[in-house]
Amino acid sequence: MFYRPDTFAAALRLKADHAAAIKPISGGTDLVVGLNRGQSLGVDVLDLTAAKDYRRIDHADGSLILSGGTTFAQLEQLDIACLARAAASVGGPQIRNRGTIAGNLATASPAGDGSVALLALDAEVELAHADRGTRWLRLIDYFEDYRQTALGDDELISHVRIPTPSALQASAWYKIGKRGAVNISLVCAAAARFLDGRICLAFGSVAPIPMRAVQTEKLLQGQPLTGALLHQAAQAASAEVKPIDDWRASADYRKAMCAVLARRVLEQLQTDDERQMP
Repeated sequence: MFYRPDTFAAALRLKADHAAAIKPISGGTDLVVGLNRGQSLGVDVLDLTAAKDYRRIDHADGSLILSGGTTFAQLEQLDIACLARAAASVGGPQIRNRGTIAGNLATASPAGDGSVALLALDAEVELAHADRGTRWLRLIDYFEDYRQTALGDDELISHVRIPTPSALQASAWYKIGKRGAVNISLVCAAAARFLDGRICLAFGSVAPIPMRAVQTEKLLQGQPLTGALLHQAAQAASAEVKPIDDWRASADYRKAMCAVLARRVLEQLQTDDERQMP
Protein backbone atom coordinates (compact mmCIF):
# COMPACT_ATOMS: atom_id res chain seq x y z
CA MET A 1 0.00 0.00 0.00
CA PHE A 2 1.03 3.59 -0.67
CA TYR A 3 -0.24 6.25 1.77
CA ARG A 4 0.03 10.00 1.15
CA PRO A 5 -1.64 11.89 4.02
CA ASP A 6 -2.13 15.64 3.71
CA THR A 7 -1.33 16.44 7.35
CA PHE A 8 1.52 15.43 9.64
CA ALA A 9 -1.01 14.38 12.30
CA ALA A 10 -2.49 11.89 9.85
CA ALA A 11 0.99 10.61 9.05
CA LEU A 12 1.66 10.10 12.76
CA ARG A 13 -1.56 8.11 13.09
CA LEU A 14 -0.61 5.83 10.21
CA LYS A 15 2.89 5.29 11.60
CA ALA A 16 1.55 4.53 15.08
CA ASP A 17 -0.95 2.02 13.69
CA HIS A 18 1.42 0.26 11.27
CA ALA A 19 4.78 0.71 13.05
CA ALA A 20 7.55 -1.22 11.26
CA ALA A 21 5.13 -2.38 8.56
CA ILE A 22 5.18 1.07 6.97
CA LYS A 23 8.24 3.02 5.79
CA PRO A 24 8.20 6.83 5.77
CA ILE A 25 9.74 8.73 2.87
CA SER A 26 9.96 12.41 2.09
CA GLY A 27 12.64 13.02 -0.49
CA GLY A 28 13.02 9.30 -1.17
CA THR A 29 16.62 9.72 -2.29
CA ASP A 30 17.94 6.73 -0.30
CA LEU A 31 14.90 4.65 -1.18
CA VAL A 32 15.41 5.10 -4.92
CA VAL A 33 19.05 4.02 -4.63
CA GLY A 34 17.94 0.78 -3.01
CA LEU A 35 15.22 0.17 -5.56
CA ASN A 36 17.68 0.76 -8.40
CA ARG A 37 19.83 -1.98 -6.87
CA GLY A 38 16.92 -4.39 -6.95
CA GLN A 39 16.11 -4.23 -3.26
CA SER A 40 12.52 -4.87 -2.24
CA LEU A 41 10.83 -2.66 0.33
CA GLY A 42 8.69 -5.44 1.73
CA VAL A 43 6.54 -2.89 3.58
CA ASP A 44 3.93 -0.23 2.86
CA VAL A 45 5.08 3.31 2.02
CA LEU A 46 4.17 6.48 3.93
CA ASP A 47 4.79 9.48 1.65
CA LEU A 48 5.22 12.67 3.71
CA THR A 49 5.57 15.11 0.83
CA ALA A 50 1.94 16.26 1.03
CA ALA A 51 1.96 16.71 4.83
CA LYS A 52 1.31 20.36 5.68
CA ASP A 53 3.96 22.35 7.57
CA TYR A 54 6.60 19.64 7.22
CA ARG A 55 9.11 21.86 5.40
CA ARG A 56 9.08 24.91 7.66
CA ILE A 57 11.93 26.73 9.37
CA ASP A 58 10.72 28.72 12.39
CA HIS A 59 12.21 30.75 15.23
CA ALA A 60 11.24 29.84 18.80
CA ASP A 61 12.81 30.68 22.16
CA GLY A 62 16.13 31.71 20.65
CA SER A 63 16.44 28.62 18.46
CA LEU A 64 15.77 27.61 14.88
CA ILE A 65 13.18 24.85 14.59
CA LEU A 66 13.58 22.81 11.40
CA SER A 67 10.64 20.65 10.38
CA GLY A 68 11.72 17.14 9.48
CA GLY A 69 10.92 17.70 5.81
CA THR A 70 13.29 20.66 5.52
CA THR A 71 15.38 20.04 2.40
CA PHE A 72 19.11 20.43 1.95
CA ALA A 73 18.36 23.19 -0.55
CA GLN A 74 16.64 25.09 2.25
CA LEU A 75 19.50 24.43 4.66
CA GLU A 76 21.96 25.88 2.13
CA GLN A 77 20.30 29.26 2.62
CA LEU A 78 20.87 29.42 6.39
CA ASP A 79 23.46 31.79 7.79
CA ILE A 80 25.20 28.98 9.69
CA ALA A 81 28.41 28.10 7.88
CA CYS A 82 28.88 24.46 8.89
CA LEU A 83 25.27 23.46 8.13
CA ALA A 84 24.95 25.48 4.92
CA ARG A 85 28.24 24.14 3.54
CA ALA A 86 27.44 20.58 4.56
CA ALA A 87 24.05 20.86 2.85
CA ALA A 88 25.66 22.27 -0.29
CA SER A 89 28.00 19.26 -0.43
CA VAL A 90 25.15 16.73 -0.55
CA GLY A 91 24.66 15.24 -4.01
CA GLY A 92 23.61 17.47 -6.90
CA PRO A 93 20.87 20.12 -7.08
CA GLN A 94 18.14 17.52 -7.70
CA ILE A 95 19.13 15.55 -4.59
CA ARG A 96 19.34 18.70 -2.46
CA ASN A 97 15.89 19.79 -3.62
CA ARG A 98 14.43 16.42 -2.58
CA GLY A 99 16.53 15.11 0.29
CA THR A 100 15.42 16.06 3.81
CA ILE A 101 17.04 16.40 7.19
CA ALA A 102 14.69 13.80 8.72
CA GLY A 103 15.71 11.32 6.03
CA ASN A 104 19.38 11.96 6.76
CA LEU A 105 18.85 11.38 10.47
CA ALA A 106 16.59 8.36 10.06
CA THR A 107 18.97 6.65 7.63
CA ALA A 108 21.74 7.23 10.19
CA SER A 109 24.57 6.71 7.72
CA PRO A 110 28.01 7.21 9.29
CA ALA A 111 28.71 9.42 6.27
CA GLY A 112 25.60 11.60 6.74
CA ASP A 113 26.87 15.12 6.08
CA GLY A 114 23.80 16.80 7.56
CA SER A 115 24.01 14.67 10.69
CA VAL A 116 27.66 15.64 11.27
CA ALA A 117 26.95 19.37 10.93
CA LEU A 118 23.97 19.09 13.28
CA LEU A 119 26.10 17.26 15.86
CA ALA A 120 28.59 20.12 15.81
CA LEU A 121 25.69 22.50 16.48
CA ASP A 122 24.68 20.39 19.51
CA ALA A 123 21.27 19.92 17.88
CA GLU A 124 18.24 18.26 19.40
CA VAL A 125 15.76 16.05 17.56
CA GLU A 126 12.06 15.74 18.31
CA LEU A 127 10.50 12.29 17.94
CA ALA A 128 6.71 12.18 17.70
CA HIS A 129 4.01 9.56 18.29
CA ALA A 130 0.28 9.94 17.63
CA ASP A 131 -0.71 8.97 21.19
CA ARG A 132 2.38 9.39 23.38
CA GLY A 133 3.13 12.87 22.07
CA THR A 134 6.67 14.14 21.48
CA ARG A 135 10.07 13.76 23.11
CA TRP A 136 13.25 15.73 22.55
CA LEU A 137 16.68 14.09 22.51
CA ARG A 138 20.09 15.61 22.10
CA LEU A 139 21.40 14.38 18.78
CA ILE A 140 24.50 13.01 20.47
CA ASP A 141 22.16 10.58 22.30
CA TYR A 142 20.02 9.78 19.25
CA PHE A 143 22.59 7.71 17.31
CA GLU A 144 23.07 4.34 18.99
CA ASP A 145 24.95 1.99 16.63
CA TYR A 146 25.45 1.39 12.93
CA ARG A 147 22.16 2.40 11.24
CA GLN A 148 20.45 2.19 14.64
CA THR A 149 18.86 5.15 16.42
CA ALA A 150 16.52 5.98 19.29
CA LEU A 151 13.66 6.48 16.81
CA GLY A 152 10.88 4.00 17.60
CA ASP A 153 9.23 1.88 14.92
CA ASP A 154 5.98 3.75 15.58
CA GLU A 155 7.48 7.26 15.65
CA LEU A 156 8.41 9.93 13.12
CA ILE A 157 11.03 12.66 13.26
CA SER A 158 9.03 15.86 13.56
CA HIS A 159 11.59 18.63 14.19
CA VAL A 160 15.24 19.44 14.76
CA ARG A 161 16.29 22.31 17.02
CA ILE A 162 19.55 24.22 16.46
CA PRO A 163 20.97 27.51 17.72
CA THR A 164 20.29 30.68 15.78
CA PRO A 165 23.24 32.31 13.99
CA SER A 166 23.33 34.95 16.74
CA ALA A 167 24.08 32.23 19.32
CA LEU A 168 27.28 31.20 17.52
CA GLN A 169 30.66 32.86 17.34
CA ALA A 170 31.65 30.77 14.32
CA SER A 171 31.27 27.36 12.68
CA ALA A 172 33.19 25.45 10.02
CA TRP A 173 32.87 22.46 7.71
CA TYR A 174 35.34 20.42 5.68
CA LYS A 175 34.85 17.30 3.59
CA ILE A 176 37.19 14.95 1.74
CA GLY A 177 35.80 12.88 -1.11
CA LYS A 178 37.01 11.18 -4.24
CA ARG A 179 35.68 13.93 -6.51
CA GLY A 180 34.64 17.54 -6.31
CA ALA A 181 30.87 17.07 -6.31
CA VAL A 182 28.16 14.43 -5.85
CA ASN A 183 30.46 12.42 -3.62
CA ILE A 184 30.23 10.44 -0.41
CA SER A 185 32.53 11.60 2.35
CA LEU A 186 35.73 9.70 2.93
CA VAL A 187 36.01 11.88 6.03
CA CYS A 188 34.07 15.00 6.98
CA ALA A 189 34.32 17.31 9.96
CA ALA A 190 32.31 20.14 11.45
CA ALA A 191 33.01 22.46 14.36
CA ALA A 192 31.08 25.21 16.11
CA ARG A 193 32.00 27.74 18.77
CA PHE A 194 29.16 29.09 20.88
CA LEU A 195 28.92 32.47 22.55
CA ASP A 196 29.62 30.87 25.92
CA GLY A 197 32.96 29.63 24.56
CA ARG A 198 31.98 25.97 24.15
CA ILE A 199 33.42 24.20 21.11
CA CYS A 200 31.76 21.15 19.56
CA LEU A 201 33.62 18.96 17.06
CA ALA A 202 32.04 16.20 14.96
CA PHE A 203 33.19 13.72 12.31
CA GLY A 204 31.60 11.49 9.68
CA SER A 205 32.75 8.24 8.04
CA VAL A 206 35.11 7.41 10.91
CA ALA A 207 32.89 5.39 13.28
CA PRO A 208 29.73 3.25 13.12
CA ILE A 209 27.74 6.44 13.67
CA PRO A 210 28.20 10.15 12.98
CA MET A 211 30.22 11.04 16.07
CA ARG A 212 31.08 13.88 18.41
CA ALA A 213 34.73 13.94 19.45
CA VAL A 214 33.85 14.53 23.09
CA GLN A 215 37.32 13.78 24.48
CA THR A 216 38.93 16.20 22.05
CA GLU A 217 36.32 18.81 22.94
CA LYS A 218 37.41 18.63 26.59
CA LEU A 219 40.87 19.82 25.59
CA LEU A 220 39.40 22.87 23.87
CA GLN A 221 36.96 24.20 26.43
CA GLY A 222 37.87 27.63 27.78
CA GLN A 223 41.20 27.68 25.96
CA PRO A 224 42.50 30.08 23.30
CA LEU A 225 43.10 28.26 20.03
CA THR A 226 46.88 28.48 19.99
CA GLY A 227 49.06 26.57 17.57
CA ALA A 228 50.08 24.18 20.33
CA LEU A 229 46.47 23.48 21.29
CA LEU A 230 45.46 22.93 17.67
CA HIS A 231 48.24 20.37 17.29
CA GLN A 232 47.19 18.63 20.50
CA ALA A 233 43.54 18.59 19.45
CA ALA A 234 44.39 17.20 16.01
CA GLN A 235 46.30 14.30 17.55
CA ALA A 236 43.54 13.67 20.09
CA ALA A 237 40.89 13.56 17.34
CA SER A 238 42.94 11.07 15.35
CA ALA A 239 43.19 8.83 18.42
CA GLU A 240 39.50 9.17 19.29
CA VAL A 241 37.92 8.11 15.99
CA LYS A 242 37.34 4.44 15.14
CA PRO A 243 37.32 4.10 11.33
CA ILE A 244 37.37 0.90 9.31
CA ASP A 245 39.00 -0.19 6.06
CA ASP A 246 36.64 -0.27 3.09
CA TRP A 247 36.83 0.07 -0.68
CA ARG A 248 36.86 3.87 -0.45
CA ALA A 249 39.70 4.38 2.04
CA SER A 250 41.80 2.66 4.68
CA ALA A 251 41.34 3.17 8.40
CA ASP A 252 44.86 4.59 8.69
CA TYR A 253 44.15 7.17 5.99
CA ARG A 254 40.94 8.23 7.69
CA LYS A 255 42.65 8.59 11.07
CA ALA A 256 45.35 10.74 9.50
CA MET A 257 42.76 12.87 7.72
CA CYS A 258 40.84 13.38 10.94
CA ALA A 259 43.91 15.09 12.36
CA VAL A 260 44.13 17.28 9.27
CA LEU A 261 40.44 18.15 9.23
CA ALA A 262 40.28 18.80 12.96
CA ARG A 263 43.05 21.34 12.60
CA ARG A 264 41.42 22.94 9.54
CA VAL A 265 37.98 23.44 11.05
CA LEU A 266 39.45 24.70 14.33
CA GLU A 267 41.72 27.09 12.45
CA GLN A 268 38.61 28.38 10.68
CA LEU A 269 36.98 29.06 14.05
CA GLN A 270 40.13 30.89 15.09
CA THR A 271 40.15 32.96 11.88
CA ASP A 272 36.49 33.89 12.25
CA ASP A 273 37.09 34.91 15.88
CA GLU A 274 39.97 37.19 14.84
CA ARG A 275 37.82 38.84 12.15
CA GLN A 276 35.26 39.78 14.78
CA MET A 277 37.82 41.43 17.07
CA PRO A 278 37.77 45.25 17.16
